[in-house]
Amino acid sequence: MTPPARTPGSPTPSSFTPLAEGGPEASRGLPRELPTEIREALRRDQTEMQREVILWQRWVRCFALGVLVVAGEIVSRGFGRSSALPLFAVAIGYAACVFLTGLAVKRSPELTARAWLPGLLVTADLAMVGAIVYLTGTPQVSERFLIVALLFVPIGVFYFGSRLGAYSALLSCGIYLLIGEVLPAHIPGPRPISSPINVALFVMVAAVLTYTFGNFRTRMNQLRQFCKVVEDGDIATGVDLGKSRFPDDFTLLARGFEHMRAGLAEQIGTDPLTGCMNRRSIEARLRTDWRLAKRRGTQVAVVAIDVDHFRRINDTRGHPVGDVVLQQLAGIMKATGRDTDAVARFGGDEFVILLPDTDWQGALTFAERLRRRVDDFAFGPPGIPVTTTISIGVALARGTDPISPEELLKEADRLLYKAKQQGRNRVFA
Repeated sequence: MTPPARTPGSPTPSSFTPLAEGGPEASRGLPRELPTEIREALRRDQTEMQREVILWQRWVRCFALGVLVVAGEIVSRGFGRSSALPLFAVAIGYAACVFLTGLAVKRSPELTARAWLPGLLVTADLAMVGAIVYLTGTPQVSERFLIVALLFVPIGVFYFGSRLGAYSALLSCGIYLLIGEVLPAHIPGPRPISSPINVALFVMVAAVLTYTFGNFRTRMNQLRQFCKVVEDGDIATGVDLGKSRFPDDFTLLARGFEHMRAGLAEQIGTDPLTGCMNRRSIEARLRTDWRLAKRRGTQVAVVAIDVDHFRRINDTRGHPVGDVVLQQLAGIMKATGRDTDAVARFGGDEFVILLPDTDWQGALTFAERLRRRVDDFAFGPPGIPVTTTISIGVALARGTDPISPEELLKEADRLLYKAKQQGRNRVFA
């Protein structure tokens, strides 16, 4: 057997072959963190969605305002007095707030990302409802406000998160106590006789709605993050949303989505002959691991492998035997690698192995171990052995190196052909 070769003289190592070899040892089970680019894309999508929500809800708010003003005037006339003028003032002020907010969002979409904007609108909504209830009834019927305010809690949670729902609930309690217990009655009448009980019941229902819709929103966001990861090309990463302490229809949807993803990953991301990842999948996986290495300052190694004289096997023993050789070689590569490594058939008899969080010495040791195992293995069908060897090119880069994943793959391929030019059955780096 020919010993592995290193670049003659090793003049000036490039960014693919750094001098320092004291990087962290390869570990198992590295967490797959969400890339910064995907997080930014998700944030942009969320901001745009909230902008659209604020714009279309303008018309819902105006319609609700008209209904409440008309109904309030009818109710107030039942008490023998008209509240048309103050109701008109409330309507003008609220409509101005809604349309000015919509105009500002249209002109400056970045305003949607400000946390105070949804809070401002909810404050205006509750203040408007509270003012109408105060102007059109006695303090004793101020419970009407809590009934209407209960709508704002799930709506706020669903569109903008649990914090806005909790804020809506607390503000609603404050406004209810203000119009029922503090302010002088606009229409004379008795005060509520069970305000503490009303507040307690409202808080209990609001807490249940906030938890339920907040949990739903959280799981929806997780599913949305997963969809963005798949959109970025990583279809191999699973999503664990099918388990829930309190199963519901969303749990069934998540389970069905995961089964669909697993089937697509098997069909789209896997080479049908060897069961390895295909070229598209390994390129997406390399981009993901490269982002992780950049954030952590770790290293990524790419091992390019080619079967020596594989065409001779196909010509002399037939393509079925050649297919068996490729399948057996794939099994050896998978058994040699770790759980965190990725093995892919790049095309024909060429394979690529991705070694995340692996230093230079670890990558060379892995490549030489793989070369020896292949050299010692008897390939082919039982009783009809086939002897073959492989040539290997190893490229490595730190996450801090100013290169791209595509350049790292090209460097590994260039070193592979150097190994073949040097006589095959060797490791070249």
